Amino acid sequence: MDFWANAHGHRLVPIELGDMQRGGMKEQIIRLDRFVSSYLKPSSEKACWSLEMATSVKEKAQVAYLAQHQLFEQIPELMDDIITPSLCGEAGPTHVNAWIGTGGTRTPLHFDSYDNLFVQVVGKKYVRMYEESETDKLYVLRTNDATSSYGAQGNMSAINCELEDFDAHPAVRNAKYTEIIMRPGDCLLIPARAWHYVRSLSTSVSVNFWF
Repeated sequence: MDFWANAHGHRLVPIELGDMQRGGMKEQIIRLDRFVSSYLKPSSEKACWSLEMATSVKEKAQVAYLAQHQLFEQIPELMDDIITPSLCGEAGPTHVNAWIGTGGTRTPLHFDSYDNLFVQVVGKKYVRMYEESETDKLYVLRTNDATSSYGAQGNMSAINCELEDFDAHPAVRNAKYTEIIMRPGDCLLIPARAWHYVRSLSTSVSVNFWF
């Protein structure tokens, strides 16, 4: 955290604040050093963020996420510290994104149109994955709400993973999934159109390669 604050603290970055479920988060542009001092360092005082902490009103106010940001294009010299996996094929990755956040971030259940190599660098994350074949049990959101882009691409689920409402969504009881705990150095292949939900168990840094 001292590295981010000292070497790149003057950089402005987009931070998602609060509850990411159903578009509840707010986005703010802040300096990287403020992100470290106001969010990452306080988060790191907790060795592990439980689900209860991640969903409590009090703790959610301290949840912040630099999510899916092309930080390596903003600060190209950071690529000196990144090894691009050969598994991304001959053409290499289409996008390389940084994910830096507090504990308690919860990325809603969704799928991407790219194959994805997801690498954990710092901290731990819980990942739940459903194969594409489970789609009919996952209550895909279809929205025509002109005031919100949430779910507009048809790749978001209405399921609130780990806090499912089985009365509203009974079919999800029968959806099969795989659970993974990501630790530093772990790399996970998430195939295109595979549904996945991610919760940070601690202050975390991840890098993903879409290809």
